[in-house]
Amino acid sequence: DGKLVVIELKRDDTGADAYWQAIKYASYLRRASRDEIIGMLAHHAEVSESEAGERLLAHLDADDLDSLNNDQRIVLASHRFAPEVTSAALWLNEKVPGESLITCVKLTPYRDEKTDSLYLQANTIIPVPGEDDYAVQIGHRQVQVGVSGFAESLQRTYDRNKNDRVTRFLKATADRAMESLAVAVRPDKRSRWAGGWAGGAYDHRYYRVWYSRGPWNNWNMSYRMNLYKEGDKPDPWRVEVVLGYYAGDLRDRIAAVEIGEGQVKQQETSITVTHTSQVLDDAFADTIASSLKRFIEAYTPVVDKYEDERNQEEA
Repeated sequence: DGKLVVIELKRDDTGADAYWQAIKYASYLRRASRDEIIGMLAHHAEVSESEAGERLLAHLDADDLDSLNNDQRIVLASHRFAPEVTSAALWLNEKVPGESLITCVKLTPYRDEKTDSLYLQANTIIPVPGEDDYAVQIGHRQVQVGVSGFAESLQRTYDRNKNDRVTRFLKATADRAMESLAVAVRPDKRSRWAGGWAGGAYDHRYYRVWYSRGPWNNWNMSYRMNLYKEGDKPDPWRVEVVLGYYAGDLRDRIAAVEIGEGQVKQQETSITVTHTSQVLDDAFADTIASSLKRFIEAYTPVVDKYEDERNQEEA
């Protein structure tokens, strides 16, 4: 919901002042701007600011970044908690109305001697229901990442893109693919508009469909339609139907599937088929929708079986 969460992780004992360290970090971040947070994510994930901004929009499930860093909360995680820490956490939570400012999570490791497997159990020992409303000010150092005005630029891009002809075309194409799919394999999650940005040689836009069940995920594993057009040049529109995935065993299983679909290109973390057209018309939409439907019917059962087997092994 837009709050920044500071997690203070201690591998053994919290010591007497872990809560103070976490409060200090939260105070540093309380005035971090949207641009600064985007910059931090881009640096950490080693992606462009454009992709970092879009990841945040997808995570917040929002049309803008207005809620980003509207508040902060703290999680303390450790194997053992010093009494000074739990006492301070309880007192601070009592002073803050609504949801707890500080959550304490006890981490207990276990080892299965038969398989030599390691397990970690997490138990919340100080939960205080409600909402955060932290107003204590103990300093206002700002995190300097470099303000670029990107958040505002990103919002202008989305205001322009979220109902333009590309968004309407790709949404309608996804609808065509979904119409004749069996309910069991029909994706239940989709983009609200065609994301993307202008840059480099092409204007790149994309639209995703995926599932609410694992391992599917908007950013890490989904079906997507990537659309490219080189500005106003007469070159054709190019649309890639893509399954992006990340797992060694699953990669091998997907690569072994034969779907009889055009020139399928297999890469390290994706499978792609490309179509081109001079116009974004119904015929082009039908061609793309047919490929998307074939991808879903061929690959979704493979992924679901893989996930079921993993869950059974873990159980």
